[in-house]
Amino acid sequence: MKSISLLNISFAYSGTDDLFTDLSYSFSADKKVAIIGDNGAGKTTLLKIISGDLVADSGRVIRNASCQLLKQINSDATKSGGQSQQQALSRVFDSMADILLLDEPTNNLDATARQDFFKRLFSYRGGAVIVSHDRELLNQMDMLLELHNGKLSVFGGNYDFYVAQKRQMQESIESKYTYAQKEIARLNATITKAQNTRQHHEAKQQKDKNNKSAGSKIAVNALKGKSQETEAKRRKLIQTKLSKQLEYSAELSAQMRNDLIKIPMPNEKVYDKEIVRLEKVCFSYGEKSVLSDFNFTMRTGERVRIVGNNGAGKTTLLKLISGVLWPSSGNIKTSGNIAYLNQDLSLLNPDKSVVENITDYAGILQHNAHAIAANFGFRGDTSKKKVGVLSGGELLKATLAAVIGAEQQPDLLILDEPTNNLDIKSTLILEDALNQYRGAILIVSHDEAFINGLQIDSEVAL
Repeated sequence: MKSISLLNISFAYSGTDDLFTDLSYSFSADKKVAIIGDNGAGKTTLLKIISGDLVADSGRVIRNASCQLLKQINSDATKSGGQSQQQALSRVFDSMADILLLDEPTNNLDATARQDFFKRLFSYRGGAVIVSHDRELLNQMDMLLELHNGKLSVFGGNYDFYVAQKRQMQESIESKYTYAQKEIARLNATITKAQNTRQHHEAKQQKDKNNKSAGSKIAVNALKGKSQETEAKRRKLIQTKLSKQLEYSAELSAQMRNDLIKIPMPNEKVYDKEIVRLEKVCFSYGEKSVLSDFNFTMRTGERVRIVGNNGAGKTTLLKLISGVLWPSSGNIKTSGNIAYLNQDLSLLNPDKSVVENITDYAGILQHNAHAIAANFGFRGDTSKKKVGVLSGGELLKATLAAVIGAEQQPDLLILDEPTNNLDIKSTLILEDALNQYRGAILIVSHDEAFINGLQIDSEVAL
């Protein structure tokens, strides 16, 4: 069977910790395999090493199969992201390579293009190694590999199987952590009891010593010295056990998920009112008409999804409503506060810290901004990190903290493909945050699993 094998691969970018250490795995031309993992885990780097675009620092790559790499694309001014992605995918499929290497292949694809991709992928005669956060795609894989701390863990099934396995693993970790905490409490209680007992005995011995003759005092001192030696050995043994339990507990704690974020509920009652109205709106890019006599209304608390083929004008519509673009003709009326999260999540100042951005955007005092940052997982020194150095998932959480973390939340939140290039963990965090948020949501997204978790009220087709 044709395959590409990694043997004891190690790789590190200059000045950073190792991404991989002694990583080994064999990818065959008869399997469709997905690699999942947090942002920054090295998934894209691993694809480049498999393809030969990058050379590992040590180890060997044995290629007994041809391969073709699809990189994450950047759309140009004349094409939408989906159109550019479709062209890139066509070139990869037409290569007829034994193993396709696909980095986020469903990004920006509309519903029609997605189904076309699925059809071509699963009728393709060769194998595929896919990096993706698309849960619909992951549920059709032969096998999932999780990249974490430079190691690949194999889950012999689709995404649902992976979730079930991870849940069992988490339950086991939580059970062990609970037991470790009880053992720590027991050992601490034992130490405290021993200290109290020792103080009591010492006080009694001192009293007895004062009441005895000189010869008796020598015997008492000898007995006391032997007792203290035995007690010291016992204390050392218990302290050693306690240290091991504390270390073990810390290891388990690091493995436990701590992704929950907290969003304040609005203090004031939300009244039902119209917040967006578009009447006979037209918009063109040069001679190309995108919207013509378009009408649209939206009310407080509504959740609306905009759907349409690539190039239909979905992002253009979001920009018109948010005020980034102006219509060629027609009227646009909005009321209340609107927050627009574009695909690049460029709302925050990259040169300022997380706390500084929250302070500036929400217009609050810095000590209140620290509390909000903590609610979104930025505690201690992490709240002082510059936004420009944050990972994709961290940038998402920082943006959400600034926009909806304070009590004064926007009346309307506009999101354009918010899960693009986010790992699954970050996508689930976003889903949880949006379901806590009580304002209106206007969204463009091709991520069906994500949309299904948002309880959308209606869809508007372009």
